[in-house]
Amino acid sequence: MSTLATEHSADEMLLRSEPTVFDEVGVQQLLIHAKAVGASDVYIKTNARVTARIHGRLHRLTRRTLYATEVGSIAGYLYGGPNAEVQLKRGTDLDNAYTFRLNRTDSLRFRWNATGAEIDGAFGISIILRELPEIPPALNKEDLGPELYGSLYPDDGIVMVCGPTGSGKSTFLAGMIRDIAENPDSHCHIITYESPVEFVYDKVEKPTTEIESTSIPDHLPNFAAAIRNSLRRDPDIIVVGEMRDGETIGAAILASQTGHLVYGTAHSTSVGATFTRTMQSLPKNEQQGMLGGLIDSLRLIVCQELVQSTDGRRVALREYLSFGESERRALLGAAMRDPAGVPSVAQQLTRERGQTKLMHARRLFAEGRIKEEVVLRFELAEQTARAQESLIPQEDA
Repeated sequence: MSTLATEHSADEMLLRSEPTVFDEVGVQQLLIHAKAVGASDVYIKTNARVTARIHGRLHRLTRRTLYATEVGSIAGYLYGGPNAEVQLKRGTDLDNAYTFRLNRTDSLRFRWNATGAEIDGAFGISIILRELPEIPPALNKEDLGPELYGSLYPDDGIVMVCGPTGSGKSTFLAGMIRDIAENPDSHCHIITYESPVEFVYDKVEKPTTEIESTSIPDHLPNFAAAIRNSLRRDPDIIVVGEMRDGETIGAAILASQTGHLVYGTAHSTSVGATFTRTMQSLPKNEQQGMLGGLIDSLRLIVCQELVQSTDGRRVALREYLSFGESERRALLGAAMRDPAGVPSVAQQLTRERGQTKLMHARRLFAEGRIKEEVVLRFELAEQTARAQESLIPQEDA
């Protein structure tokens, strides 16, 4: 769990020239400062000091609390119009990207969300911003290891990159796209669909790759429509910001079955949980058939989260399972017997043939990169998962 930094250490993170009221220039100076101190997220809230998450810990960036009207104006600056607060009061959250220039050649870009909230017994606004680097970070192939890295780029099928909010899954996926783009032998046409567009690839070297980004719902109404649209645009690779409903999953399966490679993200914490969450998204009367189609199309599931490292920063912990013929056959058999048993079979396959988060945590601990308490947390999670799986009736194959 993150803790709020002590006042002494937090003083080092405070904005030096704090304005009496934040206008748009002041907000931009605040965001420049947040980047300089290494913030991953910035929190702006009615009647509260501005706070930032820095290497997993919370630090104050301002000495004073922000007024209600001030936060409403900030929402308007980010939204690019005067009616942001009106929409928030109607119960609509706002989710978009905000870009501003530092000079003639460089910009800063942030993804942001604003949501109405009850604060001190009255209407308030909560805003969260996350910086989007101009160039997606390069993959660390040594950290990934040869087995996982070698599974990232199949010829076709579905690759799912999963994790909770703030786990770095979007950054990981963007690094994969950059890796493809920089390879002179790729010869790929890549189309990304995101809500909003997070990473842009304008400054990435692309010797033989074309990349186009489409925003949902600004350019197309939803992800299912986006995948259908992609099939008319001659893609080699389709990137889906979130595979969160049955229609999108069905469209992704169809695209993968017609020879395309589809990358998608999901909010799940393990390989088994990815199947659980996916099955919950499928219509009951189509669940078995669509689950079979998904299993047949899957090439890799990788789940990531960030944990505290011994140097005070954070390191990615990854669980993954590559899907060859034998893995797909085992899962299809489980799906035919009882779809409810698929998640536990997938998790057992991960233990036997892939990498669990506990396995990765133990390796990082042996390398001195994380503390033992992190390993103990994942040992407890593994024990809990096994206990839950033991309650599921098992049938003979």
